[in-house]
Amino acid sequence: MGPRRPLDPDRAWGYLLDLLSRRDYTVAQLADKLRRRGLADDRAAPLLERLQELGLADDERFAEHYVASRRGARGRIALRRELRHKGVDADVIERELEPLSAAQQREAAAELLRRSAWRYRPGSLAARSAPSEGEPGPDPDEPWTARRVAARERARAFAFLARRGFTAETAEAAIAALGWWQDDG
Repeated sequence: MGPRRPLDPDRAWGYLLDLLSRRDYTVAQLADKLRRRGLADDRAAPLLERLQELGLADDERFAEHYVASRRGARGRIALRRELRHKGVDADVIERELEPLSAAQQREAAAELLRRSAWRYRPGSLAARSAPSEGEPGPDPDEPWTARRVAARERARAFAFLARRGFTAETAEAAIAALGWWQDDG
């Protein structure tokens, strides 16, 4: 198959409608797709404006749906970064993230840890890093060993939540709410 021929405005309109029939895109994403298909920005602008007039391309609607569908698995930081990467205006992003309360974020982070309990619950790290048969391992009855393992497990859970875009305060509150590491003092 040879290289695609550049789009003319008539074919570009059909291409845009085909894209939007499958899922929502931001105006910036659509402009980028047209650019990659060889349509100049000055020829793409009227098409994108028309899509906006018809309500087929709406960054506010996109951001609203994006945040609603991902707020249980992503923190504010990640949502902000992802929407910015998709070309949503900063004012729109902040307006969509504003209703996310600290309590909602804390519960979402705690639920993520609960769903991944096999990986982050106390004792999970010790079970995976147990020495092979015949190898001497650390004595689990030693208080300093137990505290060290608990600290590592807690740090892993904290890092997981940070990678998911939760703030340090939210991650700390979610970990405390679970009560898994109450005794690691």
